[in-house]
Amino acid sequence: MRVAFMWYTQEFGYKAGSRIADDMSGSLLQDVTKGASILGMFILGSLINRWVTVKFTPVVSTITQQKGAYIEWSKLPKGAAGIKEALTEQANGLSLDKMKVTKLQNNLDQLIPGLAALLLTLLCMWLLKKKVSPIVVILGLFVVGIVFHVWGLM
Repeated sequence: MRVAFMWYTQEFGYKAGSRIADDMSGSLLQDVTKGASILGMFILGSLINRWVTVKFTPVVSTITQQKGAYIEWSKLPKGAAGIKEALTEQANGLSLDKMKVTKLQNNLDQLIPGLAALLLTLLCMWLLKKKVSPIVVILGLFVVGIVFHVWGLM
């Protein structure tokens, strides 16, 4: 069975050998290349949210929560019983702190999660398409990240 299969496939390859090269040099190779490019961009797009992280840290609002909406740490029992009760209260939806702080990133994540990471990736791709050196892009991201962190934006 194996020998018959090998003989048939060798014979087929020998007869179709020159036609395969003609097909590959024609539109078939271009179609395969286009399909591979589309697949690569799809995979890149699906992994952006996992690999690229952009966090904006400015505080949008700070609100004092009503009594009963947060865990009152002074009223919990000491030791393991207090830890267990605190974890139970948190699982029931109570906040850990009396103050509720909303940051810019929380609002952006509610609108479109991962939007900043996607825009940053598209900017880098646009710069690379405009023939900007990858080293310049990397160093630019590094410098912008440090400056934004010093300013308190990230």
